[in-house]
Amino acid sequence: MRNKIGIIINRLVYGFTFAFLYQIVIGIATSLLSLPLTGNIQDLISGVEQIDSQQGPWLVAWWIISTIIITVMALMIIRYKKYLSPYKDEKNIEVPPRITIVTAIIIGALISFLFFLLDSIIGLIIKSGTATDVEAIYQAAIVGDFVPLVISIIFSIVAGFIIVGVAGKTSKVKEMTKDIGLQDITKISKILNKTMTQKTSLADTIGHSPGALIHVGQQRVENVRIDIVEYDPETITEKSDVKIEECLESKDKPNVSWINVIGIHDPKIIEAFGNSFEIHPLHQANIMNTELRPSIEISDNYIMIMLKMPHYISETGKLELEQISIILAKDHVVTFQEIEADFFDQIRKRLRSKTGTIRNLKSDYLAYAIIDAIIDSYFLVIEKIGDITEELEEELMQNPTAETMQTIQTLKRRMISLRKSIWPAREIIDFLVRDSTILILDNTRTYLRDVYNHVIQVIDTIEGLRDVIGGMLDTYLSSVSNRTNEVMKTLTIIASIFIPITFIASIYGTNFVYVPELQWEGSYFSMLTGMAVVSGMMILWFKRKKWL
Repeated sequence: MRNKIGIIINRLVYGFTFAFLYQIVIGIATSLLSLPLTGNIQDLISGVEQIDSQQGPWLVAWWIISTIIITVMALMIIRYKKYLSPYKDEKNIEVPPRITIVTAIIIGALISFLFFLLDSIIGLIIKSGTATDVEAIYQAAIVGDFVPLVISIIFSIVAGFIIVGVAGKTSKVKEMTKDIGLQDITKISKILNKTMTQKTSLADTIGHSPGALIHVGQQRVENVRIDIVEYDPETITEKSDVKIEECLESKDKPNVSWINVIGIHDPKIIEAFGNSFEIHPLHQANIMNTELRPSIEISDNYIMIMLKMPHYISETGKLELEQISIILAKDHVVTFQEIEADFFDQIRKRLRSKTGTIRNLKSDYLAYAIIDAIIDSYFLVIEKIGDITEELEEELMQNPTAETMQTIQTLKRRMISLRKSIWPAREIIDFLVRDSTILILDNTRTYLRDVYNHVIQVIDTIEGLRDVIGGMLDTYLSSVSNRTNEVMKTLTIIASIFIPITFIASIYGTNFVYVPELQWEGSYFSMLTGMAVVSGMMILWFKRKKWL
């Protein structure tokens, strides 16, 4: 009992000391910033609500600073509690000698939030207008009203427990944040960005069994959508956003079925298609992994082709590579896309209007048409990059800036991405042309050879642009160097002109008693004339040397 009472008294002292010191800090800050400060997380909430006003950013900044102040005060009270504690038998609380700023902000934010809750609870209990400052407590006690005093004592005791409880966890918080500092704030942004975009990486698959259905990459659509097109030489049926059961029934029909799945993040849908169409578990896992290299897998019942389709976002100038997985079987083609946007609209129009021979041929020709559309999409992206390159070349010749260098580096990264995605396609198309699988007819192989030529053309264009962009980097560096040399030459010429003038002026700045020409009335104008003549002769000489 004695120990419990002693601990409560200690908490009362800690809470009162903290509240007293922190009220002084808040008073000073309120006076300096001219802001209505509460000293708890309410300042952050108000700052976020008023972020567009002048006060908003100041309130947010004050809250961050206040969390550090709170942590420092709390840790100082705990560290030197032996000088404050009336009850000396309480066991010591371990406090690390040094902590990072991130740890301090976390500890201070916790205390600030708990104080906010405490204020809210007390505000619900006591009547409105009850003050708890020292003067109000004294005046109330004189007339026999001890409510403000009791509230102050309760607040101080609870505050003391909050300070000790949270400060006692500082070591654990420091251990959790030991690798995080202010310079690592970008890591926190990446973690938050990962959560917001639901992006996973290959690291998330480590330790799982082969064939585990784990989506690797960014989830680009919220819900999976399945479209189906069934056709033969006479009829065609299109259905959008159908149920998976209806798609699975189409595989037993004699006509050609094209099932297009938009969204590859749902393992249940991938598994349902995989089991129904007898797709190997490893291939099912590959469909969900967007970070794999384009590849081809041939089995007895189907051919699986994985390609990358580029998308150039004109508004942002960003290049995105979408993975397209194609399952080619005897009478059906299943495609898996990450997003809805694609280059397959012309194929759909040809199917609807019965243009060409696509309706009269089998699923292998449909697969060829899809592959051809994917490869042709590279020409559109390369054309846009080529236009940017031409504009950049003109800018390099006229007025290159630091932004020019940044654009060149961005283009280099884009060309590397395009090259990495198109080179494997060359092997894939060549394999389809040469392989003896019965799923591809000889007539279709002729068309695939044309696609192979397109791939070679894309590769040659990309290599040419890479060389041009690499040369642009050298041109930029040479241009910057030449401009620097021009500036240095100009400054050197100016300095050279002023050297003899300075020499002449320095003669008359010497402290000799007798300088004969100083007694002559025209000496000053003669000196100026001499300076002008020397400067003019030097300028003429520079022009003759073609330095000007």
